[in-house]
Amino acid sequence: MLESWDTIVQDGPLRVIYAPGRNDTLVVSFSGVGKDRKVAPPPEFAGMASRNGENHVLFVIDESRSWLNAPGMAEQLVTTIEDIRDKTGATRLVGLGNSMGATMLLLLSRMMDFDTILAFTPQYSVDPFVVPEETRWRPLRKNIGNFRFPAVDFLRPERTIYFILHGDKADELIHALRFPRQHRVTHMILPGYGHRLAAQLKTMNALSGIVNLAITGRHFRLRKKLNRLGAIPRHIFEPGHRGLVFPDVDSAA
Repeated sequence: MLESWDTIVQDGPLRVIYAPGRNDTLVVSFSGVGKDRKVAPPPEFAGMASRNGENHVLFVIDESRSWLNAPGMAEQLVTTIEDIRDKTGATRLVGLGNSMGATMLLLLSRMMDFDTILAFTPQYSVDPFVVPEETRWRPLRKNIGNFRFPAVDFLRPERTIYFILHGDKADELIHALRFPRQHRVTHMILPGYGHRLAAQLKTMNALSGIVNLAITGRHFRLRKKLNRLGAIPRHIFEPGHRGLVFPDVDSAA
């Protein structure tokens, strides 16, 4: 239970919770903005990441909703993750993220080596100068004084195996179709799904299996499972969706 876990970092807007495990895998799970903007976002993928205490887990919560742009947050996270990896003797590092948390994870992967990353519906950017069509997080991004990380404009597939998942709704495609296309980055679009892709998959009892395959490094089986769910590789999906005109989207995320 959460009450038995330790908050190992509470510094300004950054909160990091550690849940001990028994094996050699350290999972780092990044939270999204949460449903209630007046309270801190909750940990994401809690039971799935831990697997009943098998894996060591760090839950990363950005209470300011800065998308990693808060001063010094990125460096503090790198230091914290490396410290826990050393203390636990973990030999595998896996990242999970949802929405804002997925964006933070992808950005952080440019600063340290993850083995596998599973990112649900990340934003390419929330900088209004980069993605002017994006309006869902206007109140939150107004609080970002400096966009240190204006966009996820490159990844490091030579170090990390990436799985990036988006739905095909217009407000998701404004991000999905801007991401870089790189070798060893599995970027898939799931038709019929929106921003709550992870929640929809959970309702279908499919999320746990997807997360477990990513954590255990069974990448071929993960691709096959996503294919069975109707996921389309982005390079196949994209040609038929170029030149889309995206509406302003004012709905809550």
